[in-house]
Amino acid sequence: MRLVALARAQMQDIVRNPMVLFFLACMPVMGAVMKATMPTSAHSFLATTLFVMTAYFAGWTIPSFTLAEEKEKRQLEALFLTPVRPWQVVLVKGGIGLVGSVGLGLLMFPILGESPQHPLLWLASYTVLTLFAVGIGTLVGLLVKDMRSLGVGGTPVVLVFIFASTLPWALMQPGVWAVMAWLPTRPAVELIAAGITGESVPVARNLLVMLAYVVLLWLLNARLIRRLSFAGR
Repeated sequence: MRLVALARAQMQDIVRNPMVLFFLACMPVMGAVMKATMPTSAHSFLATTLFVMTAYFAGWTIPSFTLAEEKEKRQLEALFLTPVRPWQVVLVKGGIGLVGSVGLGLLMFPILGESPQHPLLWLASYTVLTLFAVGIGTLVGLLVKDMRSLGVGGTPVVLVFIFASTLPWALMQPGVWAVMAWLPTRPAVELIAAGITGESVPVARNLLVMLAYVVLLWLLNARLIRRLSFAGR
C-alpha cells in the first residue's frame, strides 16, 4: 500500500516536470520525422538506433531528473523523515522508468511502421537495455546534488552511451567494434537489431554481457542506497 501511494506521488511529480516530458516526447517526434525523411533502405538501421535512444532517454531521464529535483528542493530529505525508506523510493522510480520506457518503445513501432521479426527477443533485449539505462539514471541521480550538477556531470554520461551505441563503428573502426562486444554498447544494438530484422547474432553471449553490467550497476546502486538508509536514521 505504501509503494502504491509513493508511485502515485512520483507519477504526479513526473507529469509536473517539463524536462522529463520534453525528453519523453522527443522520441516519437524524432521517429515520425526520420521515417518521413529517411529512405526505406535505412529504416531497419533507423529503427534500431531510435529504440536504443528511446531506452536510454526514457530509462535514464525518469530516475535521474526526479532524484536531482527532489534533492534540489530538499523533498528527498523530507521524504526520508517519513516511514518511506530510500530503497522504496528508488524501486518506485526504477519501476516507473522501466514501464515508461517499454511502453514508449512499443509506441515507436506504429510510428516507425515497423514490426519485430522476433518480438520476444526484442522485448527481452529492450528490457535489459532499459534496466541498464535506469541503473545509470539512478546512479547519476544518487550522486548529483541538484539539477545543475545533473546537467553538467550527468547528461554527458548518457550521451556517451547513446553515441557509443548508435554510431556505425563496424564501418568506421572495426577494431573498436570488436572490443565493444564486451562493453554494454554493441550487445544491446545487436540484440535489438536481431529482434527487429531477424538477423543472426550471438544472443546468449550478448544477453550475458548486458546482464553482467546490469547486475554490477545495481550492486553499486544498492551500496549507495544503503548509505542513504543509514544517513536517514
